[in-house]
Amino acid sequence: MYCYVYDEALQDRRFERELAQIETRLTDLGIAGKIARLALFREPIDLIRDEIRGGVTTVVAVGNDMTLRRVIDAVQDRKTVVALLPVGPQGGMAELLGMPTGVAACDVLSARNVEELDVGEVNGKRFVQSVHIDGTDFSIHHGKQYVITPLRKASIEVRNFAAPDDAGMISPVDGRLSLIIRLPKFSLFKGKTDVGVIPFQEMFIACEKSITATVDGDQLQGKDFSFRVIPKALRLVTGKSRKF
Repeated sequence: MYCYVYDEALQDRRFERELAQIETRLTDLGIAGKIARLALFREPIDLIRDEIRGGVTTVVAVGNDMTLRRVIDAVQDRKTVVALLPVGPQGGMAELLGMPTGVAACDVLSARNVEELDVGEVNGKRFVQSVHIDGTDFSIHHGKQYVITPLRKASIEVRNFAAPDDAGMISPVDGRLSLIIRLPKFSLFKGKTDVGVIPFQEMFIACEKSITATVDGDQLQGKDFSFRVIPKALRLVTGKSRKF
């Protein structure tokens, strides 16, 4: 059984025709299901979990990266399959997952190529793509192996998926996360940086002061950030052109 969770932005009349075409195609493919519409300021957790308890086995986020993240937040078990059906302006996840935009995604969804993907966790909050912390003073504690303290302010990013332009370097199916450290270079040319990449399973980052981290588009305030990878925690539909 399928449940299609529509992003609140799709209530705009300019999406009516595209959504009608999608619903017709889903019916033709035999994978139509219940439609649940997100409301502004309403979290989908209870709505989605009620559907799963009622027998739904696949929850499809109809919208963009943020819609997908909200669905993943609600689906905590490893049995329910999650999918993104991209409609409207997109971030990077549709390309990474190999999902075309609009009605063409229905056929990919019907093919049902399901991958078991790793999920990251920071301070108990799950993420699929990345966590970004802008330039600050910090120390990195990697178990009992070592502590890293950059000599100048740096930007750090923890990724589960590679960015679209460096796909292949980082994989969501290898049981690891990757810490990316970007240090500004002393150079006459602007934009020069030193970049380091450290794969890990668990890591602790302590900042000098409380800062705001961006977690898959959400904001998380804190001074200390504890990261870990949860292997094969998410069953996600992908297309043949996926980037991992």
